[in-house]
Amino acid sequence: MRRAQQAERHSDHRLKSYLMIINRYVVTSRTDIQGNILEVSDAFCEISGYSRQELIGNSHNLVRHPNTDDQTYQDLWQTIQQGKSWQGEMCNRRKDGSLYWVQASITPDYDLDGKMRGFIAVHQDITDHKMVIELSIRDALTGLYNRRHFNQNFEQLLQQRKSQDGFISLMILDIDNFKKYNDTYGHQKGDTVLSETAAVIQDCCDKEMASCYRLGGEEFAVLSTLDLESAQALAERVRAQIENLNIEHINNANLGKVSISIGLYSCKIDHFSVDEPDEIFRIADQALYQAKEMGRNRVNSANLDTSSIELF
Repeated sequence: MRRAQQAERHSDHRLKSYLMIINRYVVTSRTDIQGNILEVSDAFCEISGYSRQELIGNSHNLVRHPNTDDQTYQDLWQTIQQGKSWQGEMCNRRKDGSLYWVQASITPDYDLDGKMRGFIAVHQDITDHKMVIELSIRDALTGLYNRRHFNQNFEQLLQQRKSQDGFISLMILDIDNFKKYNDTYGHQKGDTVLSETAAVIQDCCDKEMASCYRLGGEEFAVLSTLDLESAQALAERVRAQIENLNIEHINNANLGKVSISIGLYSCKIDHFSVDEPDEIFRIADQALYQAKEMGRNRVNSANLDTSSIELF
């Protein structure tokens, strides 16, 4: 009898120790059926920067980073409400505003009668891993995404549009007479112009949920799901804000300051489309070439000027 009691106490001690380890080191949470947080581990509090009192009663929207798209959460909720488990990567935001990444696994939680009563989430911190990946897809000078990431995203976006239907708009942007700028002012100032141009493009794109890239040299790209009218407005806003930087460039034709030319092509994609990234890029790039031929510092849309642009 005494041995059985000792074995039971030993088992209880091991279980408590195990639960203490989970609480300290595993990022976990439990919610009700509406997604309101009921319990969190110490590890969850530590990684998020919020206290247990601040988290309980709130939803996970409290730590949601605005960069996480709505589709991720729609897929998540659709899956778990059907009684299935969901797994995926999520970008979250700490209380201090900094971001962290987790690999999340969310499963339904049932009561003793088999009725779903909420959900249990287990998160693995993958921030360091994501940061390494992020460095590999960023341009070192401007901080924009690089050409390799552009190629990957373009292909993925095209496939997504074919299954969901919608627009793809591509802008190719080029700083006017940039070689002359470098020859006149030096490459160090040229790098400053590239960085300031990139900052303007990034700021404009953030407001429209568009993604921007440095393709190489003085050439940039903007990829979005905007329709033609909205994409033209974005392109014109970028062009105007670059001009309004008022960066001296005495060898830039009659303007006398840094400017940018933009070629734009917007197309409607559905599951019948045969459009390929290379063809869409070629059309936008040809529109850029024409913008330069027409005098630079302008937006030229292939959709509106098809007289000398071969569309497929």
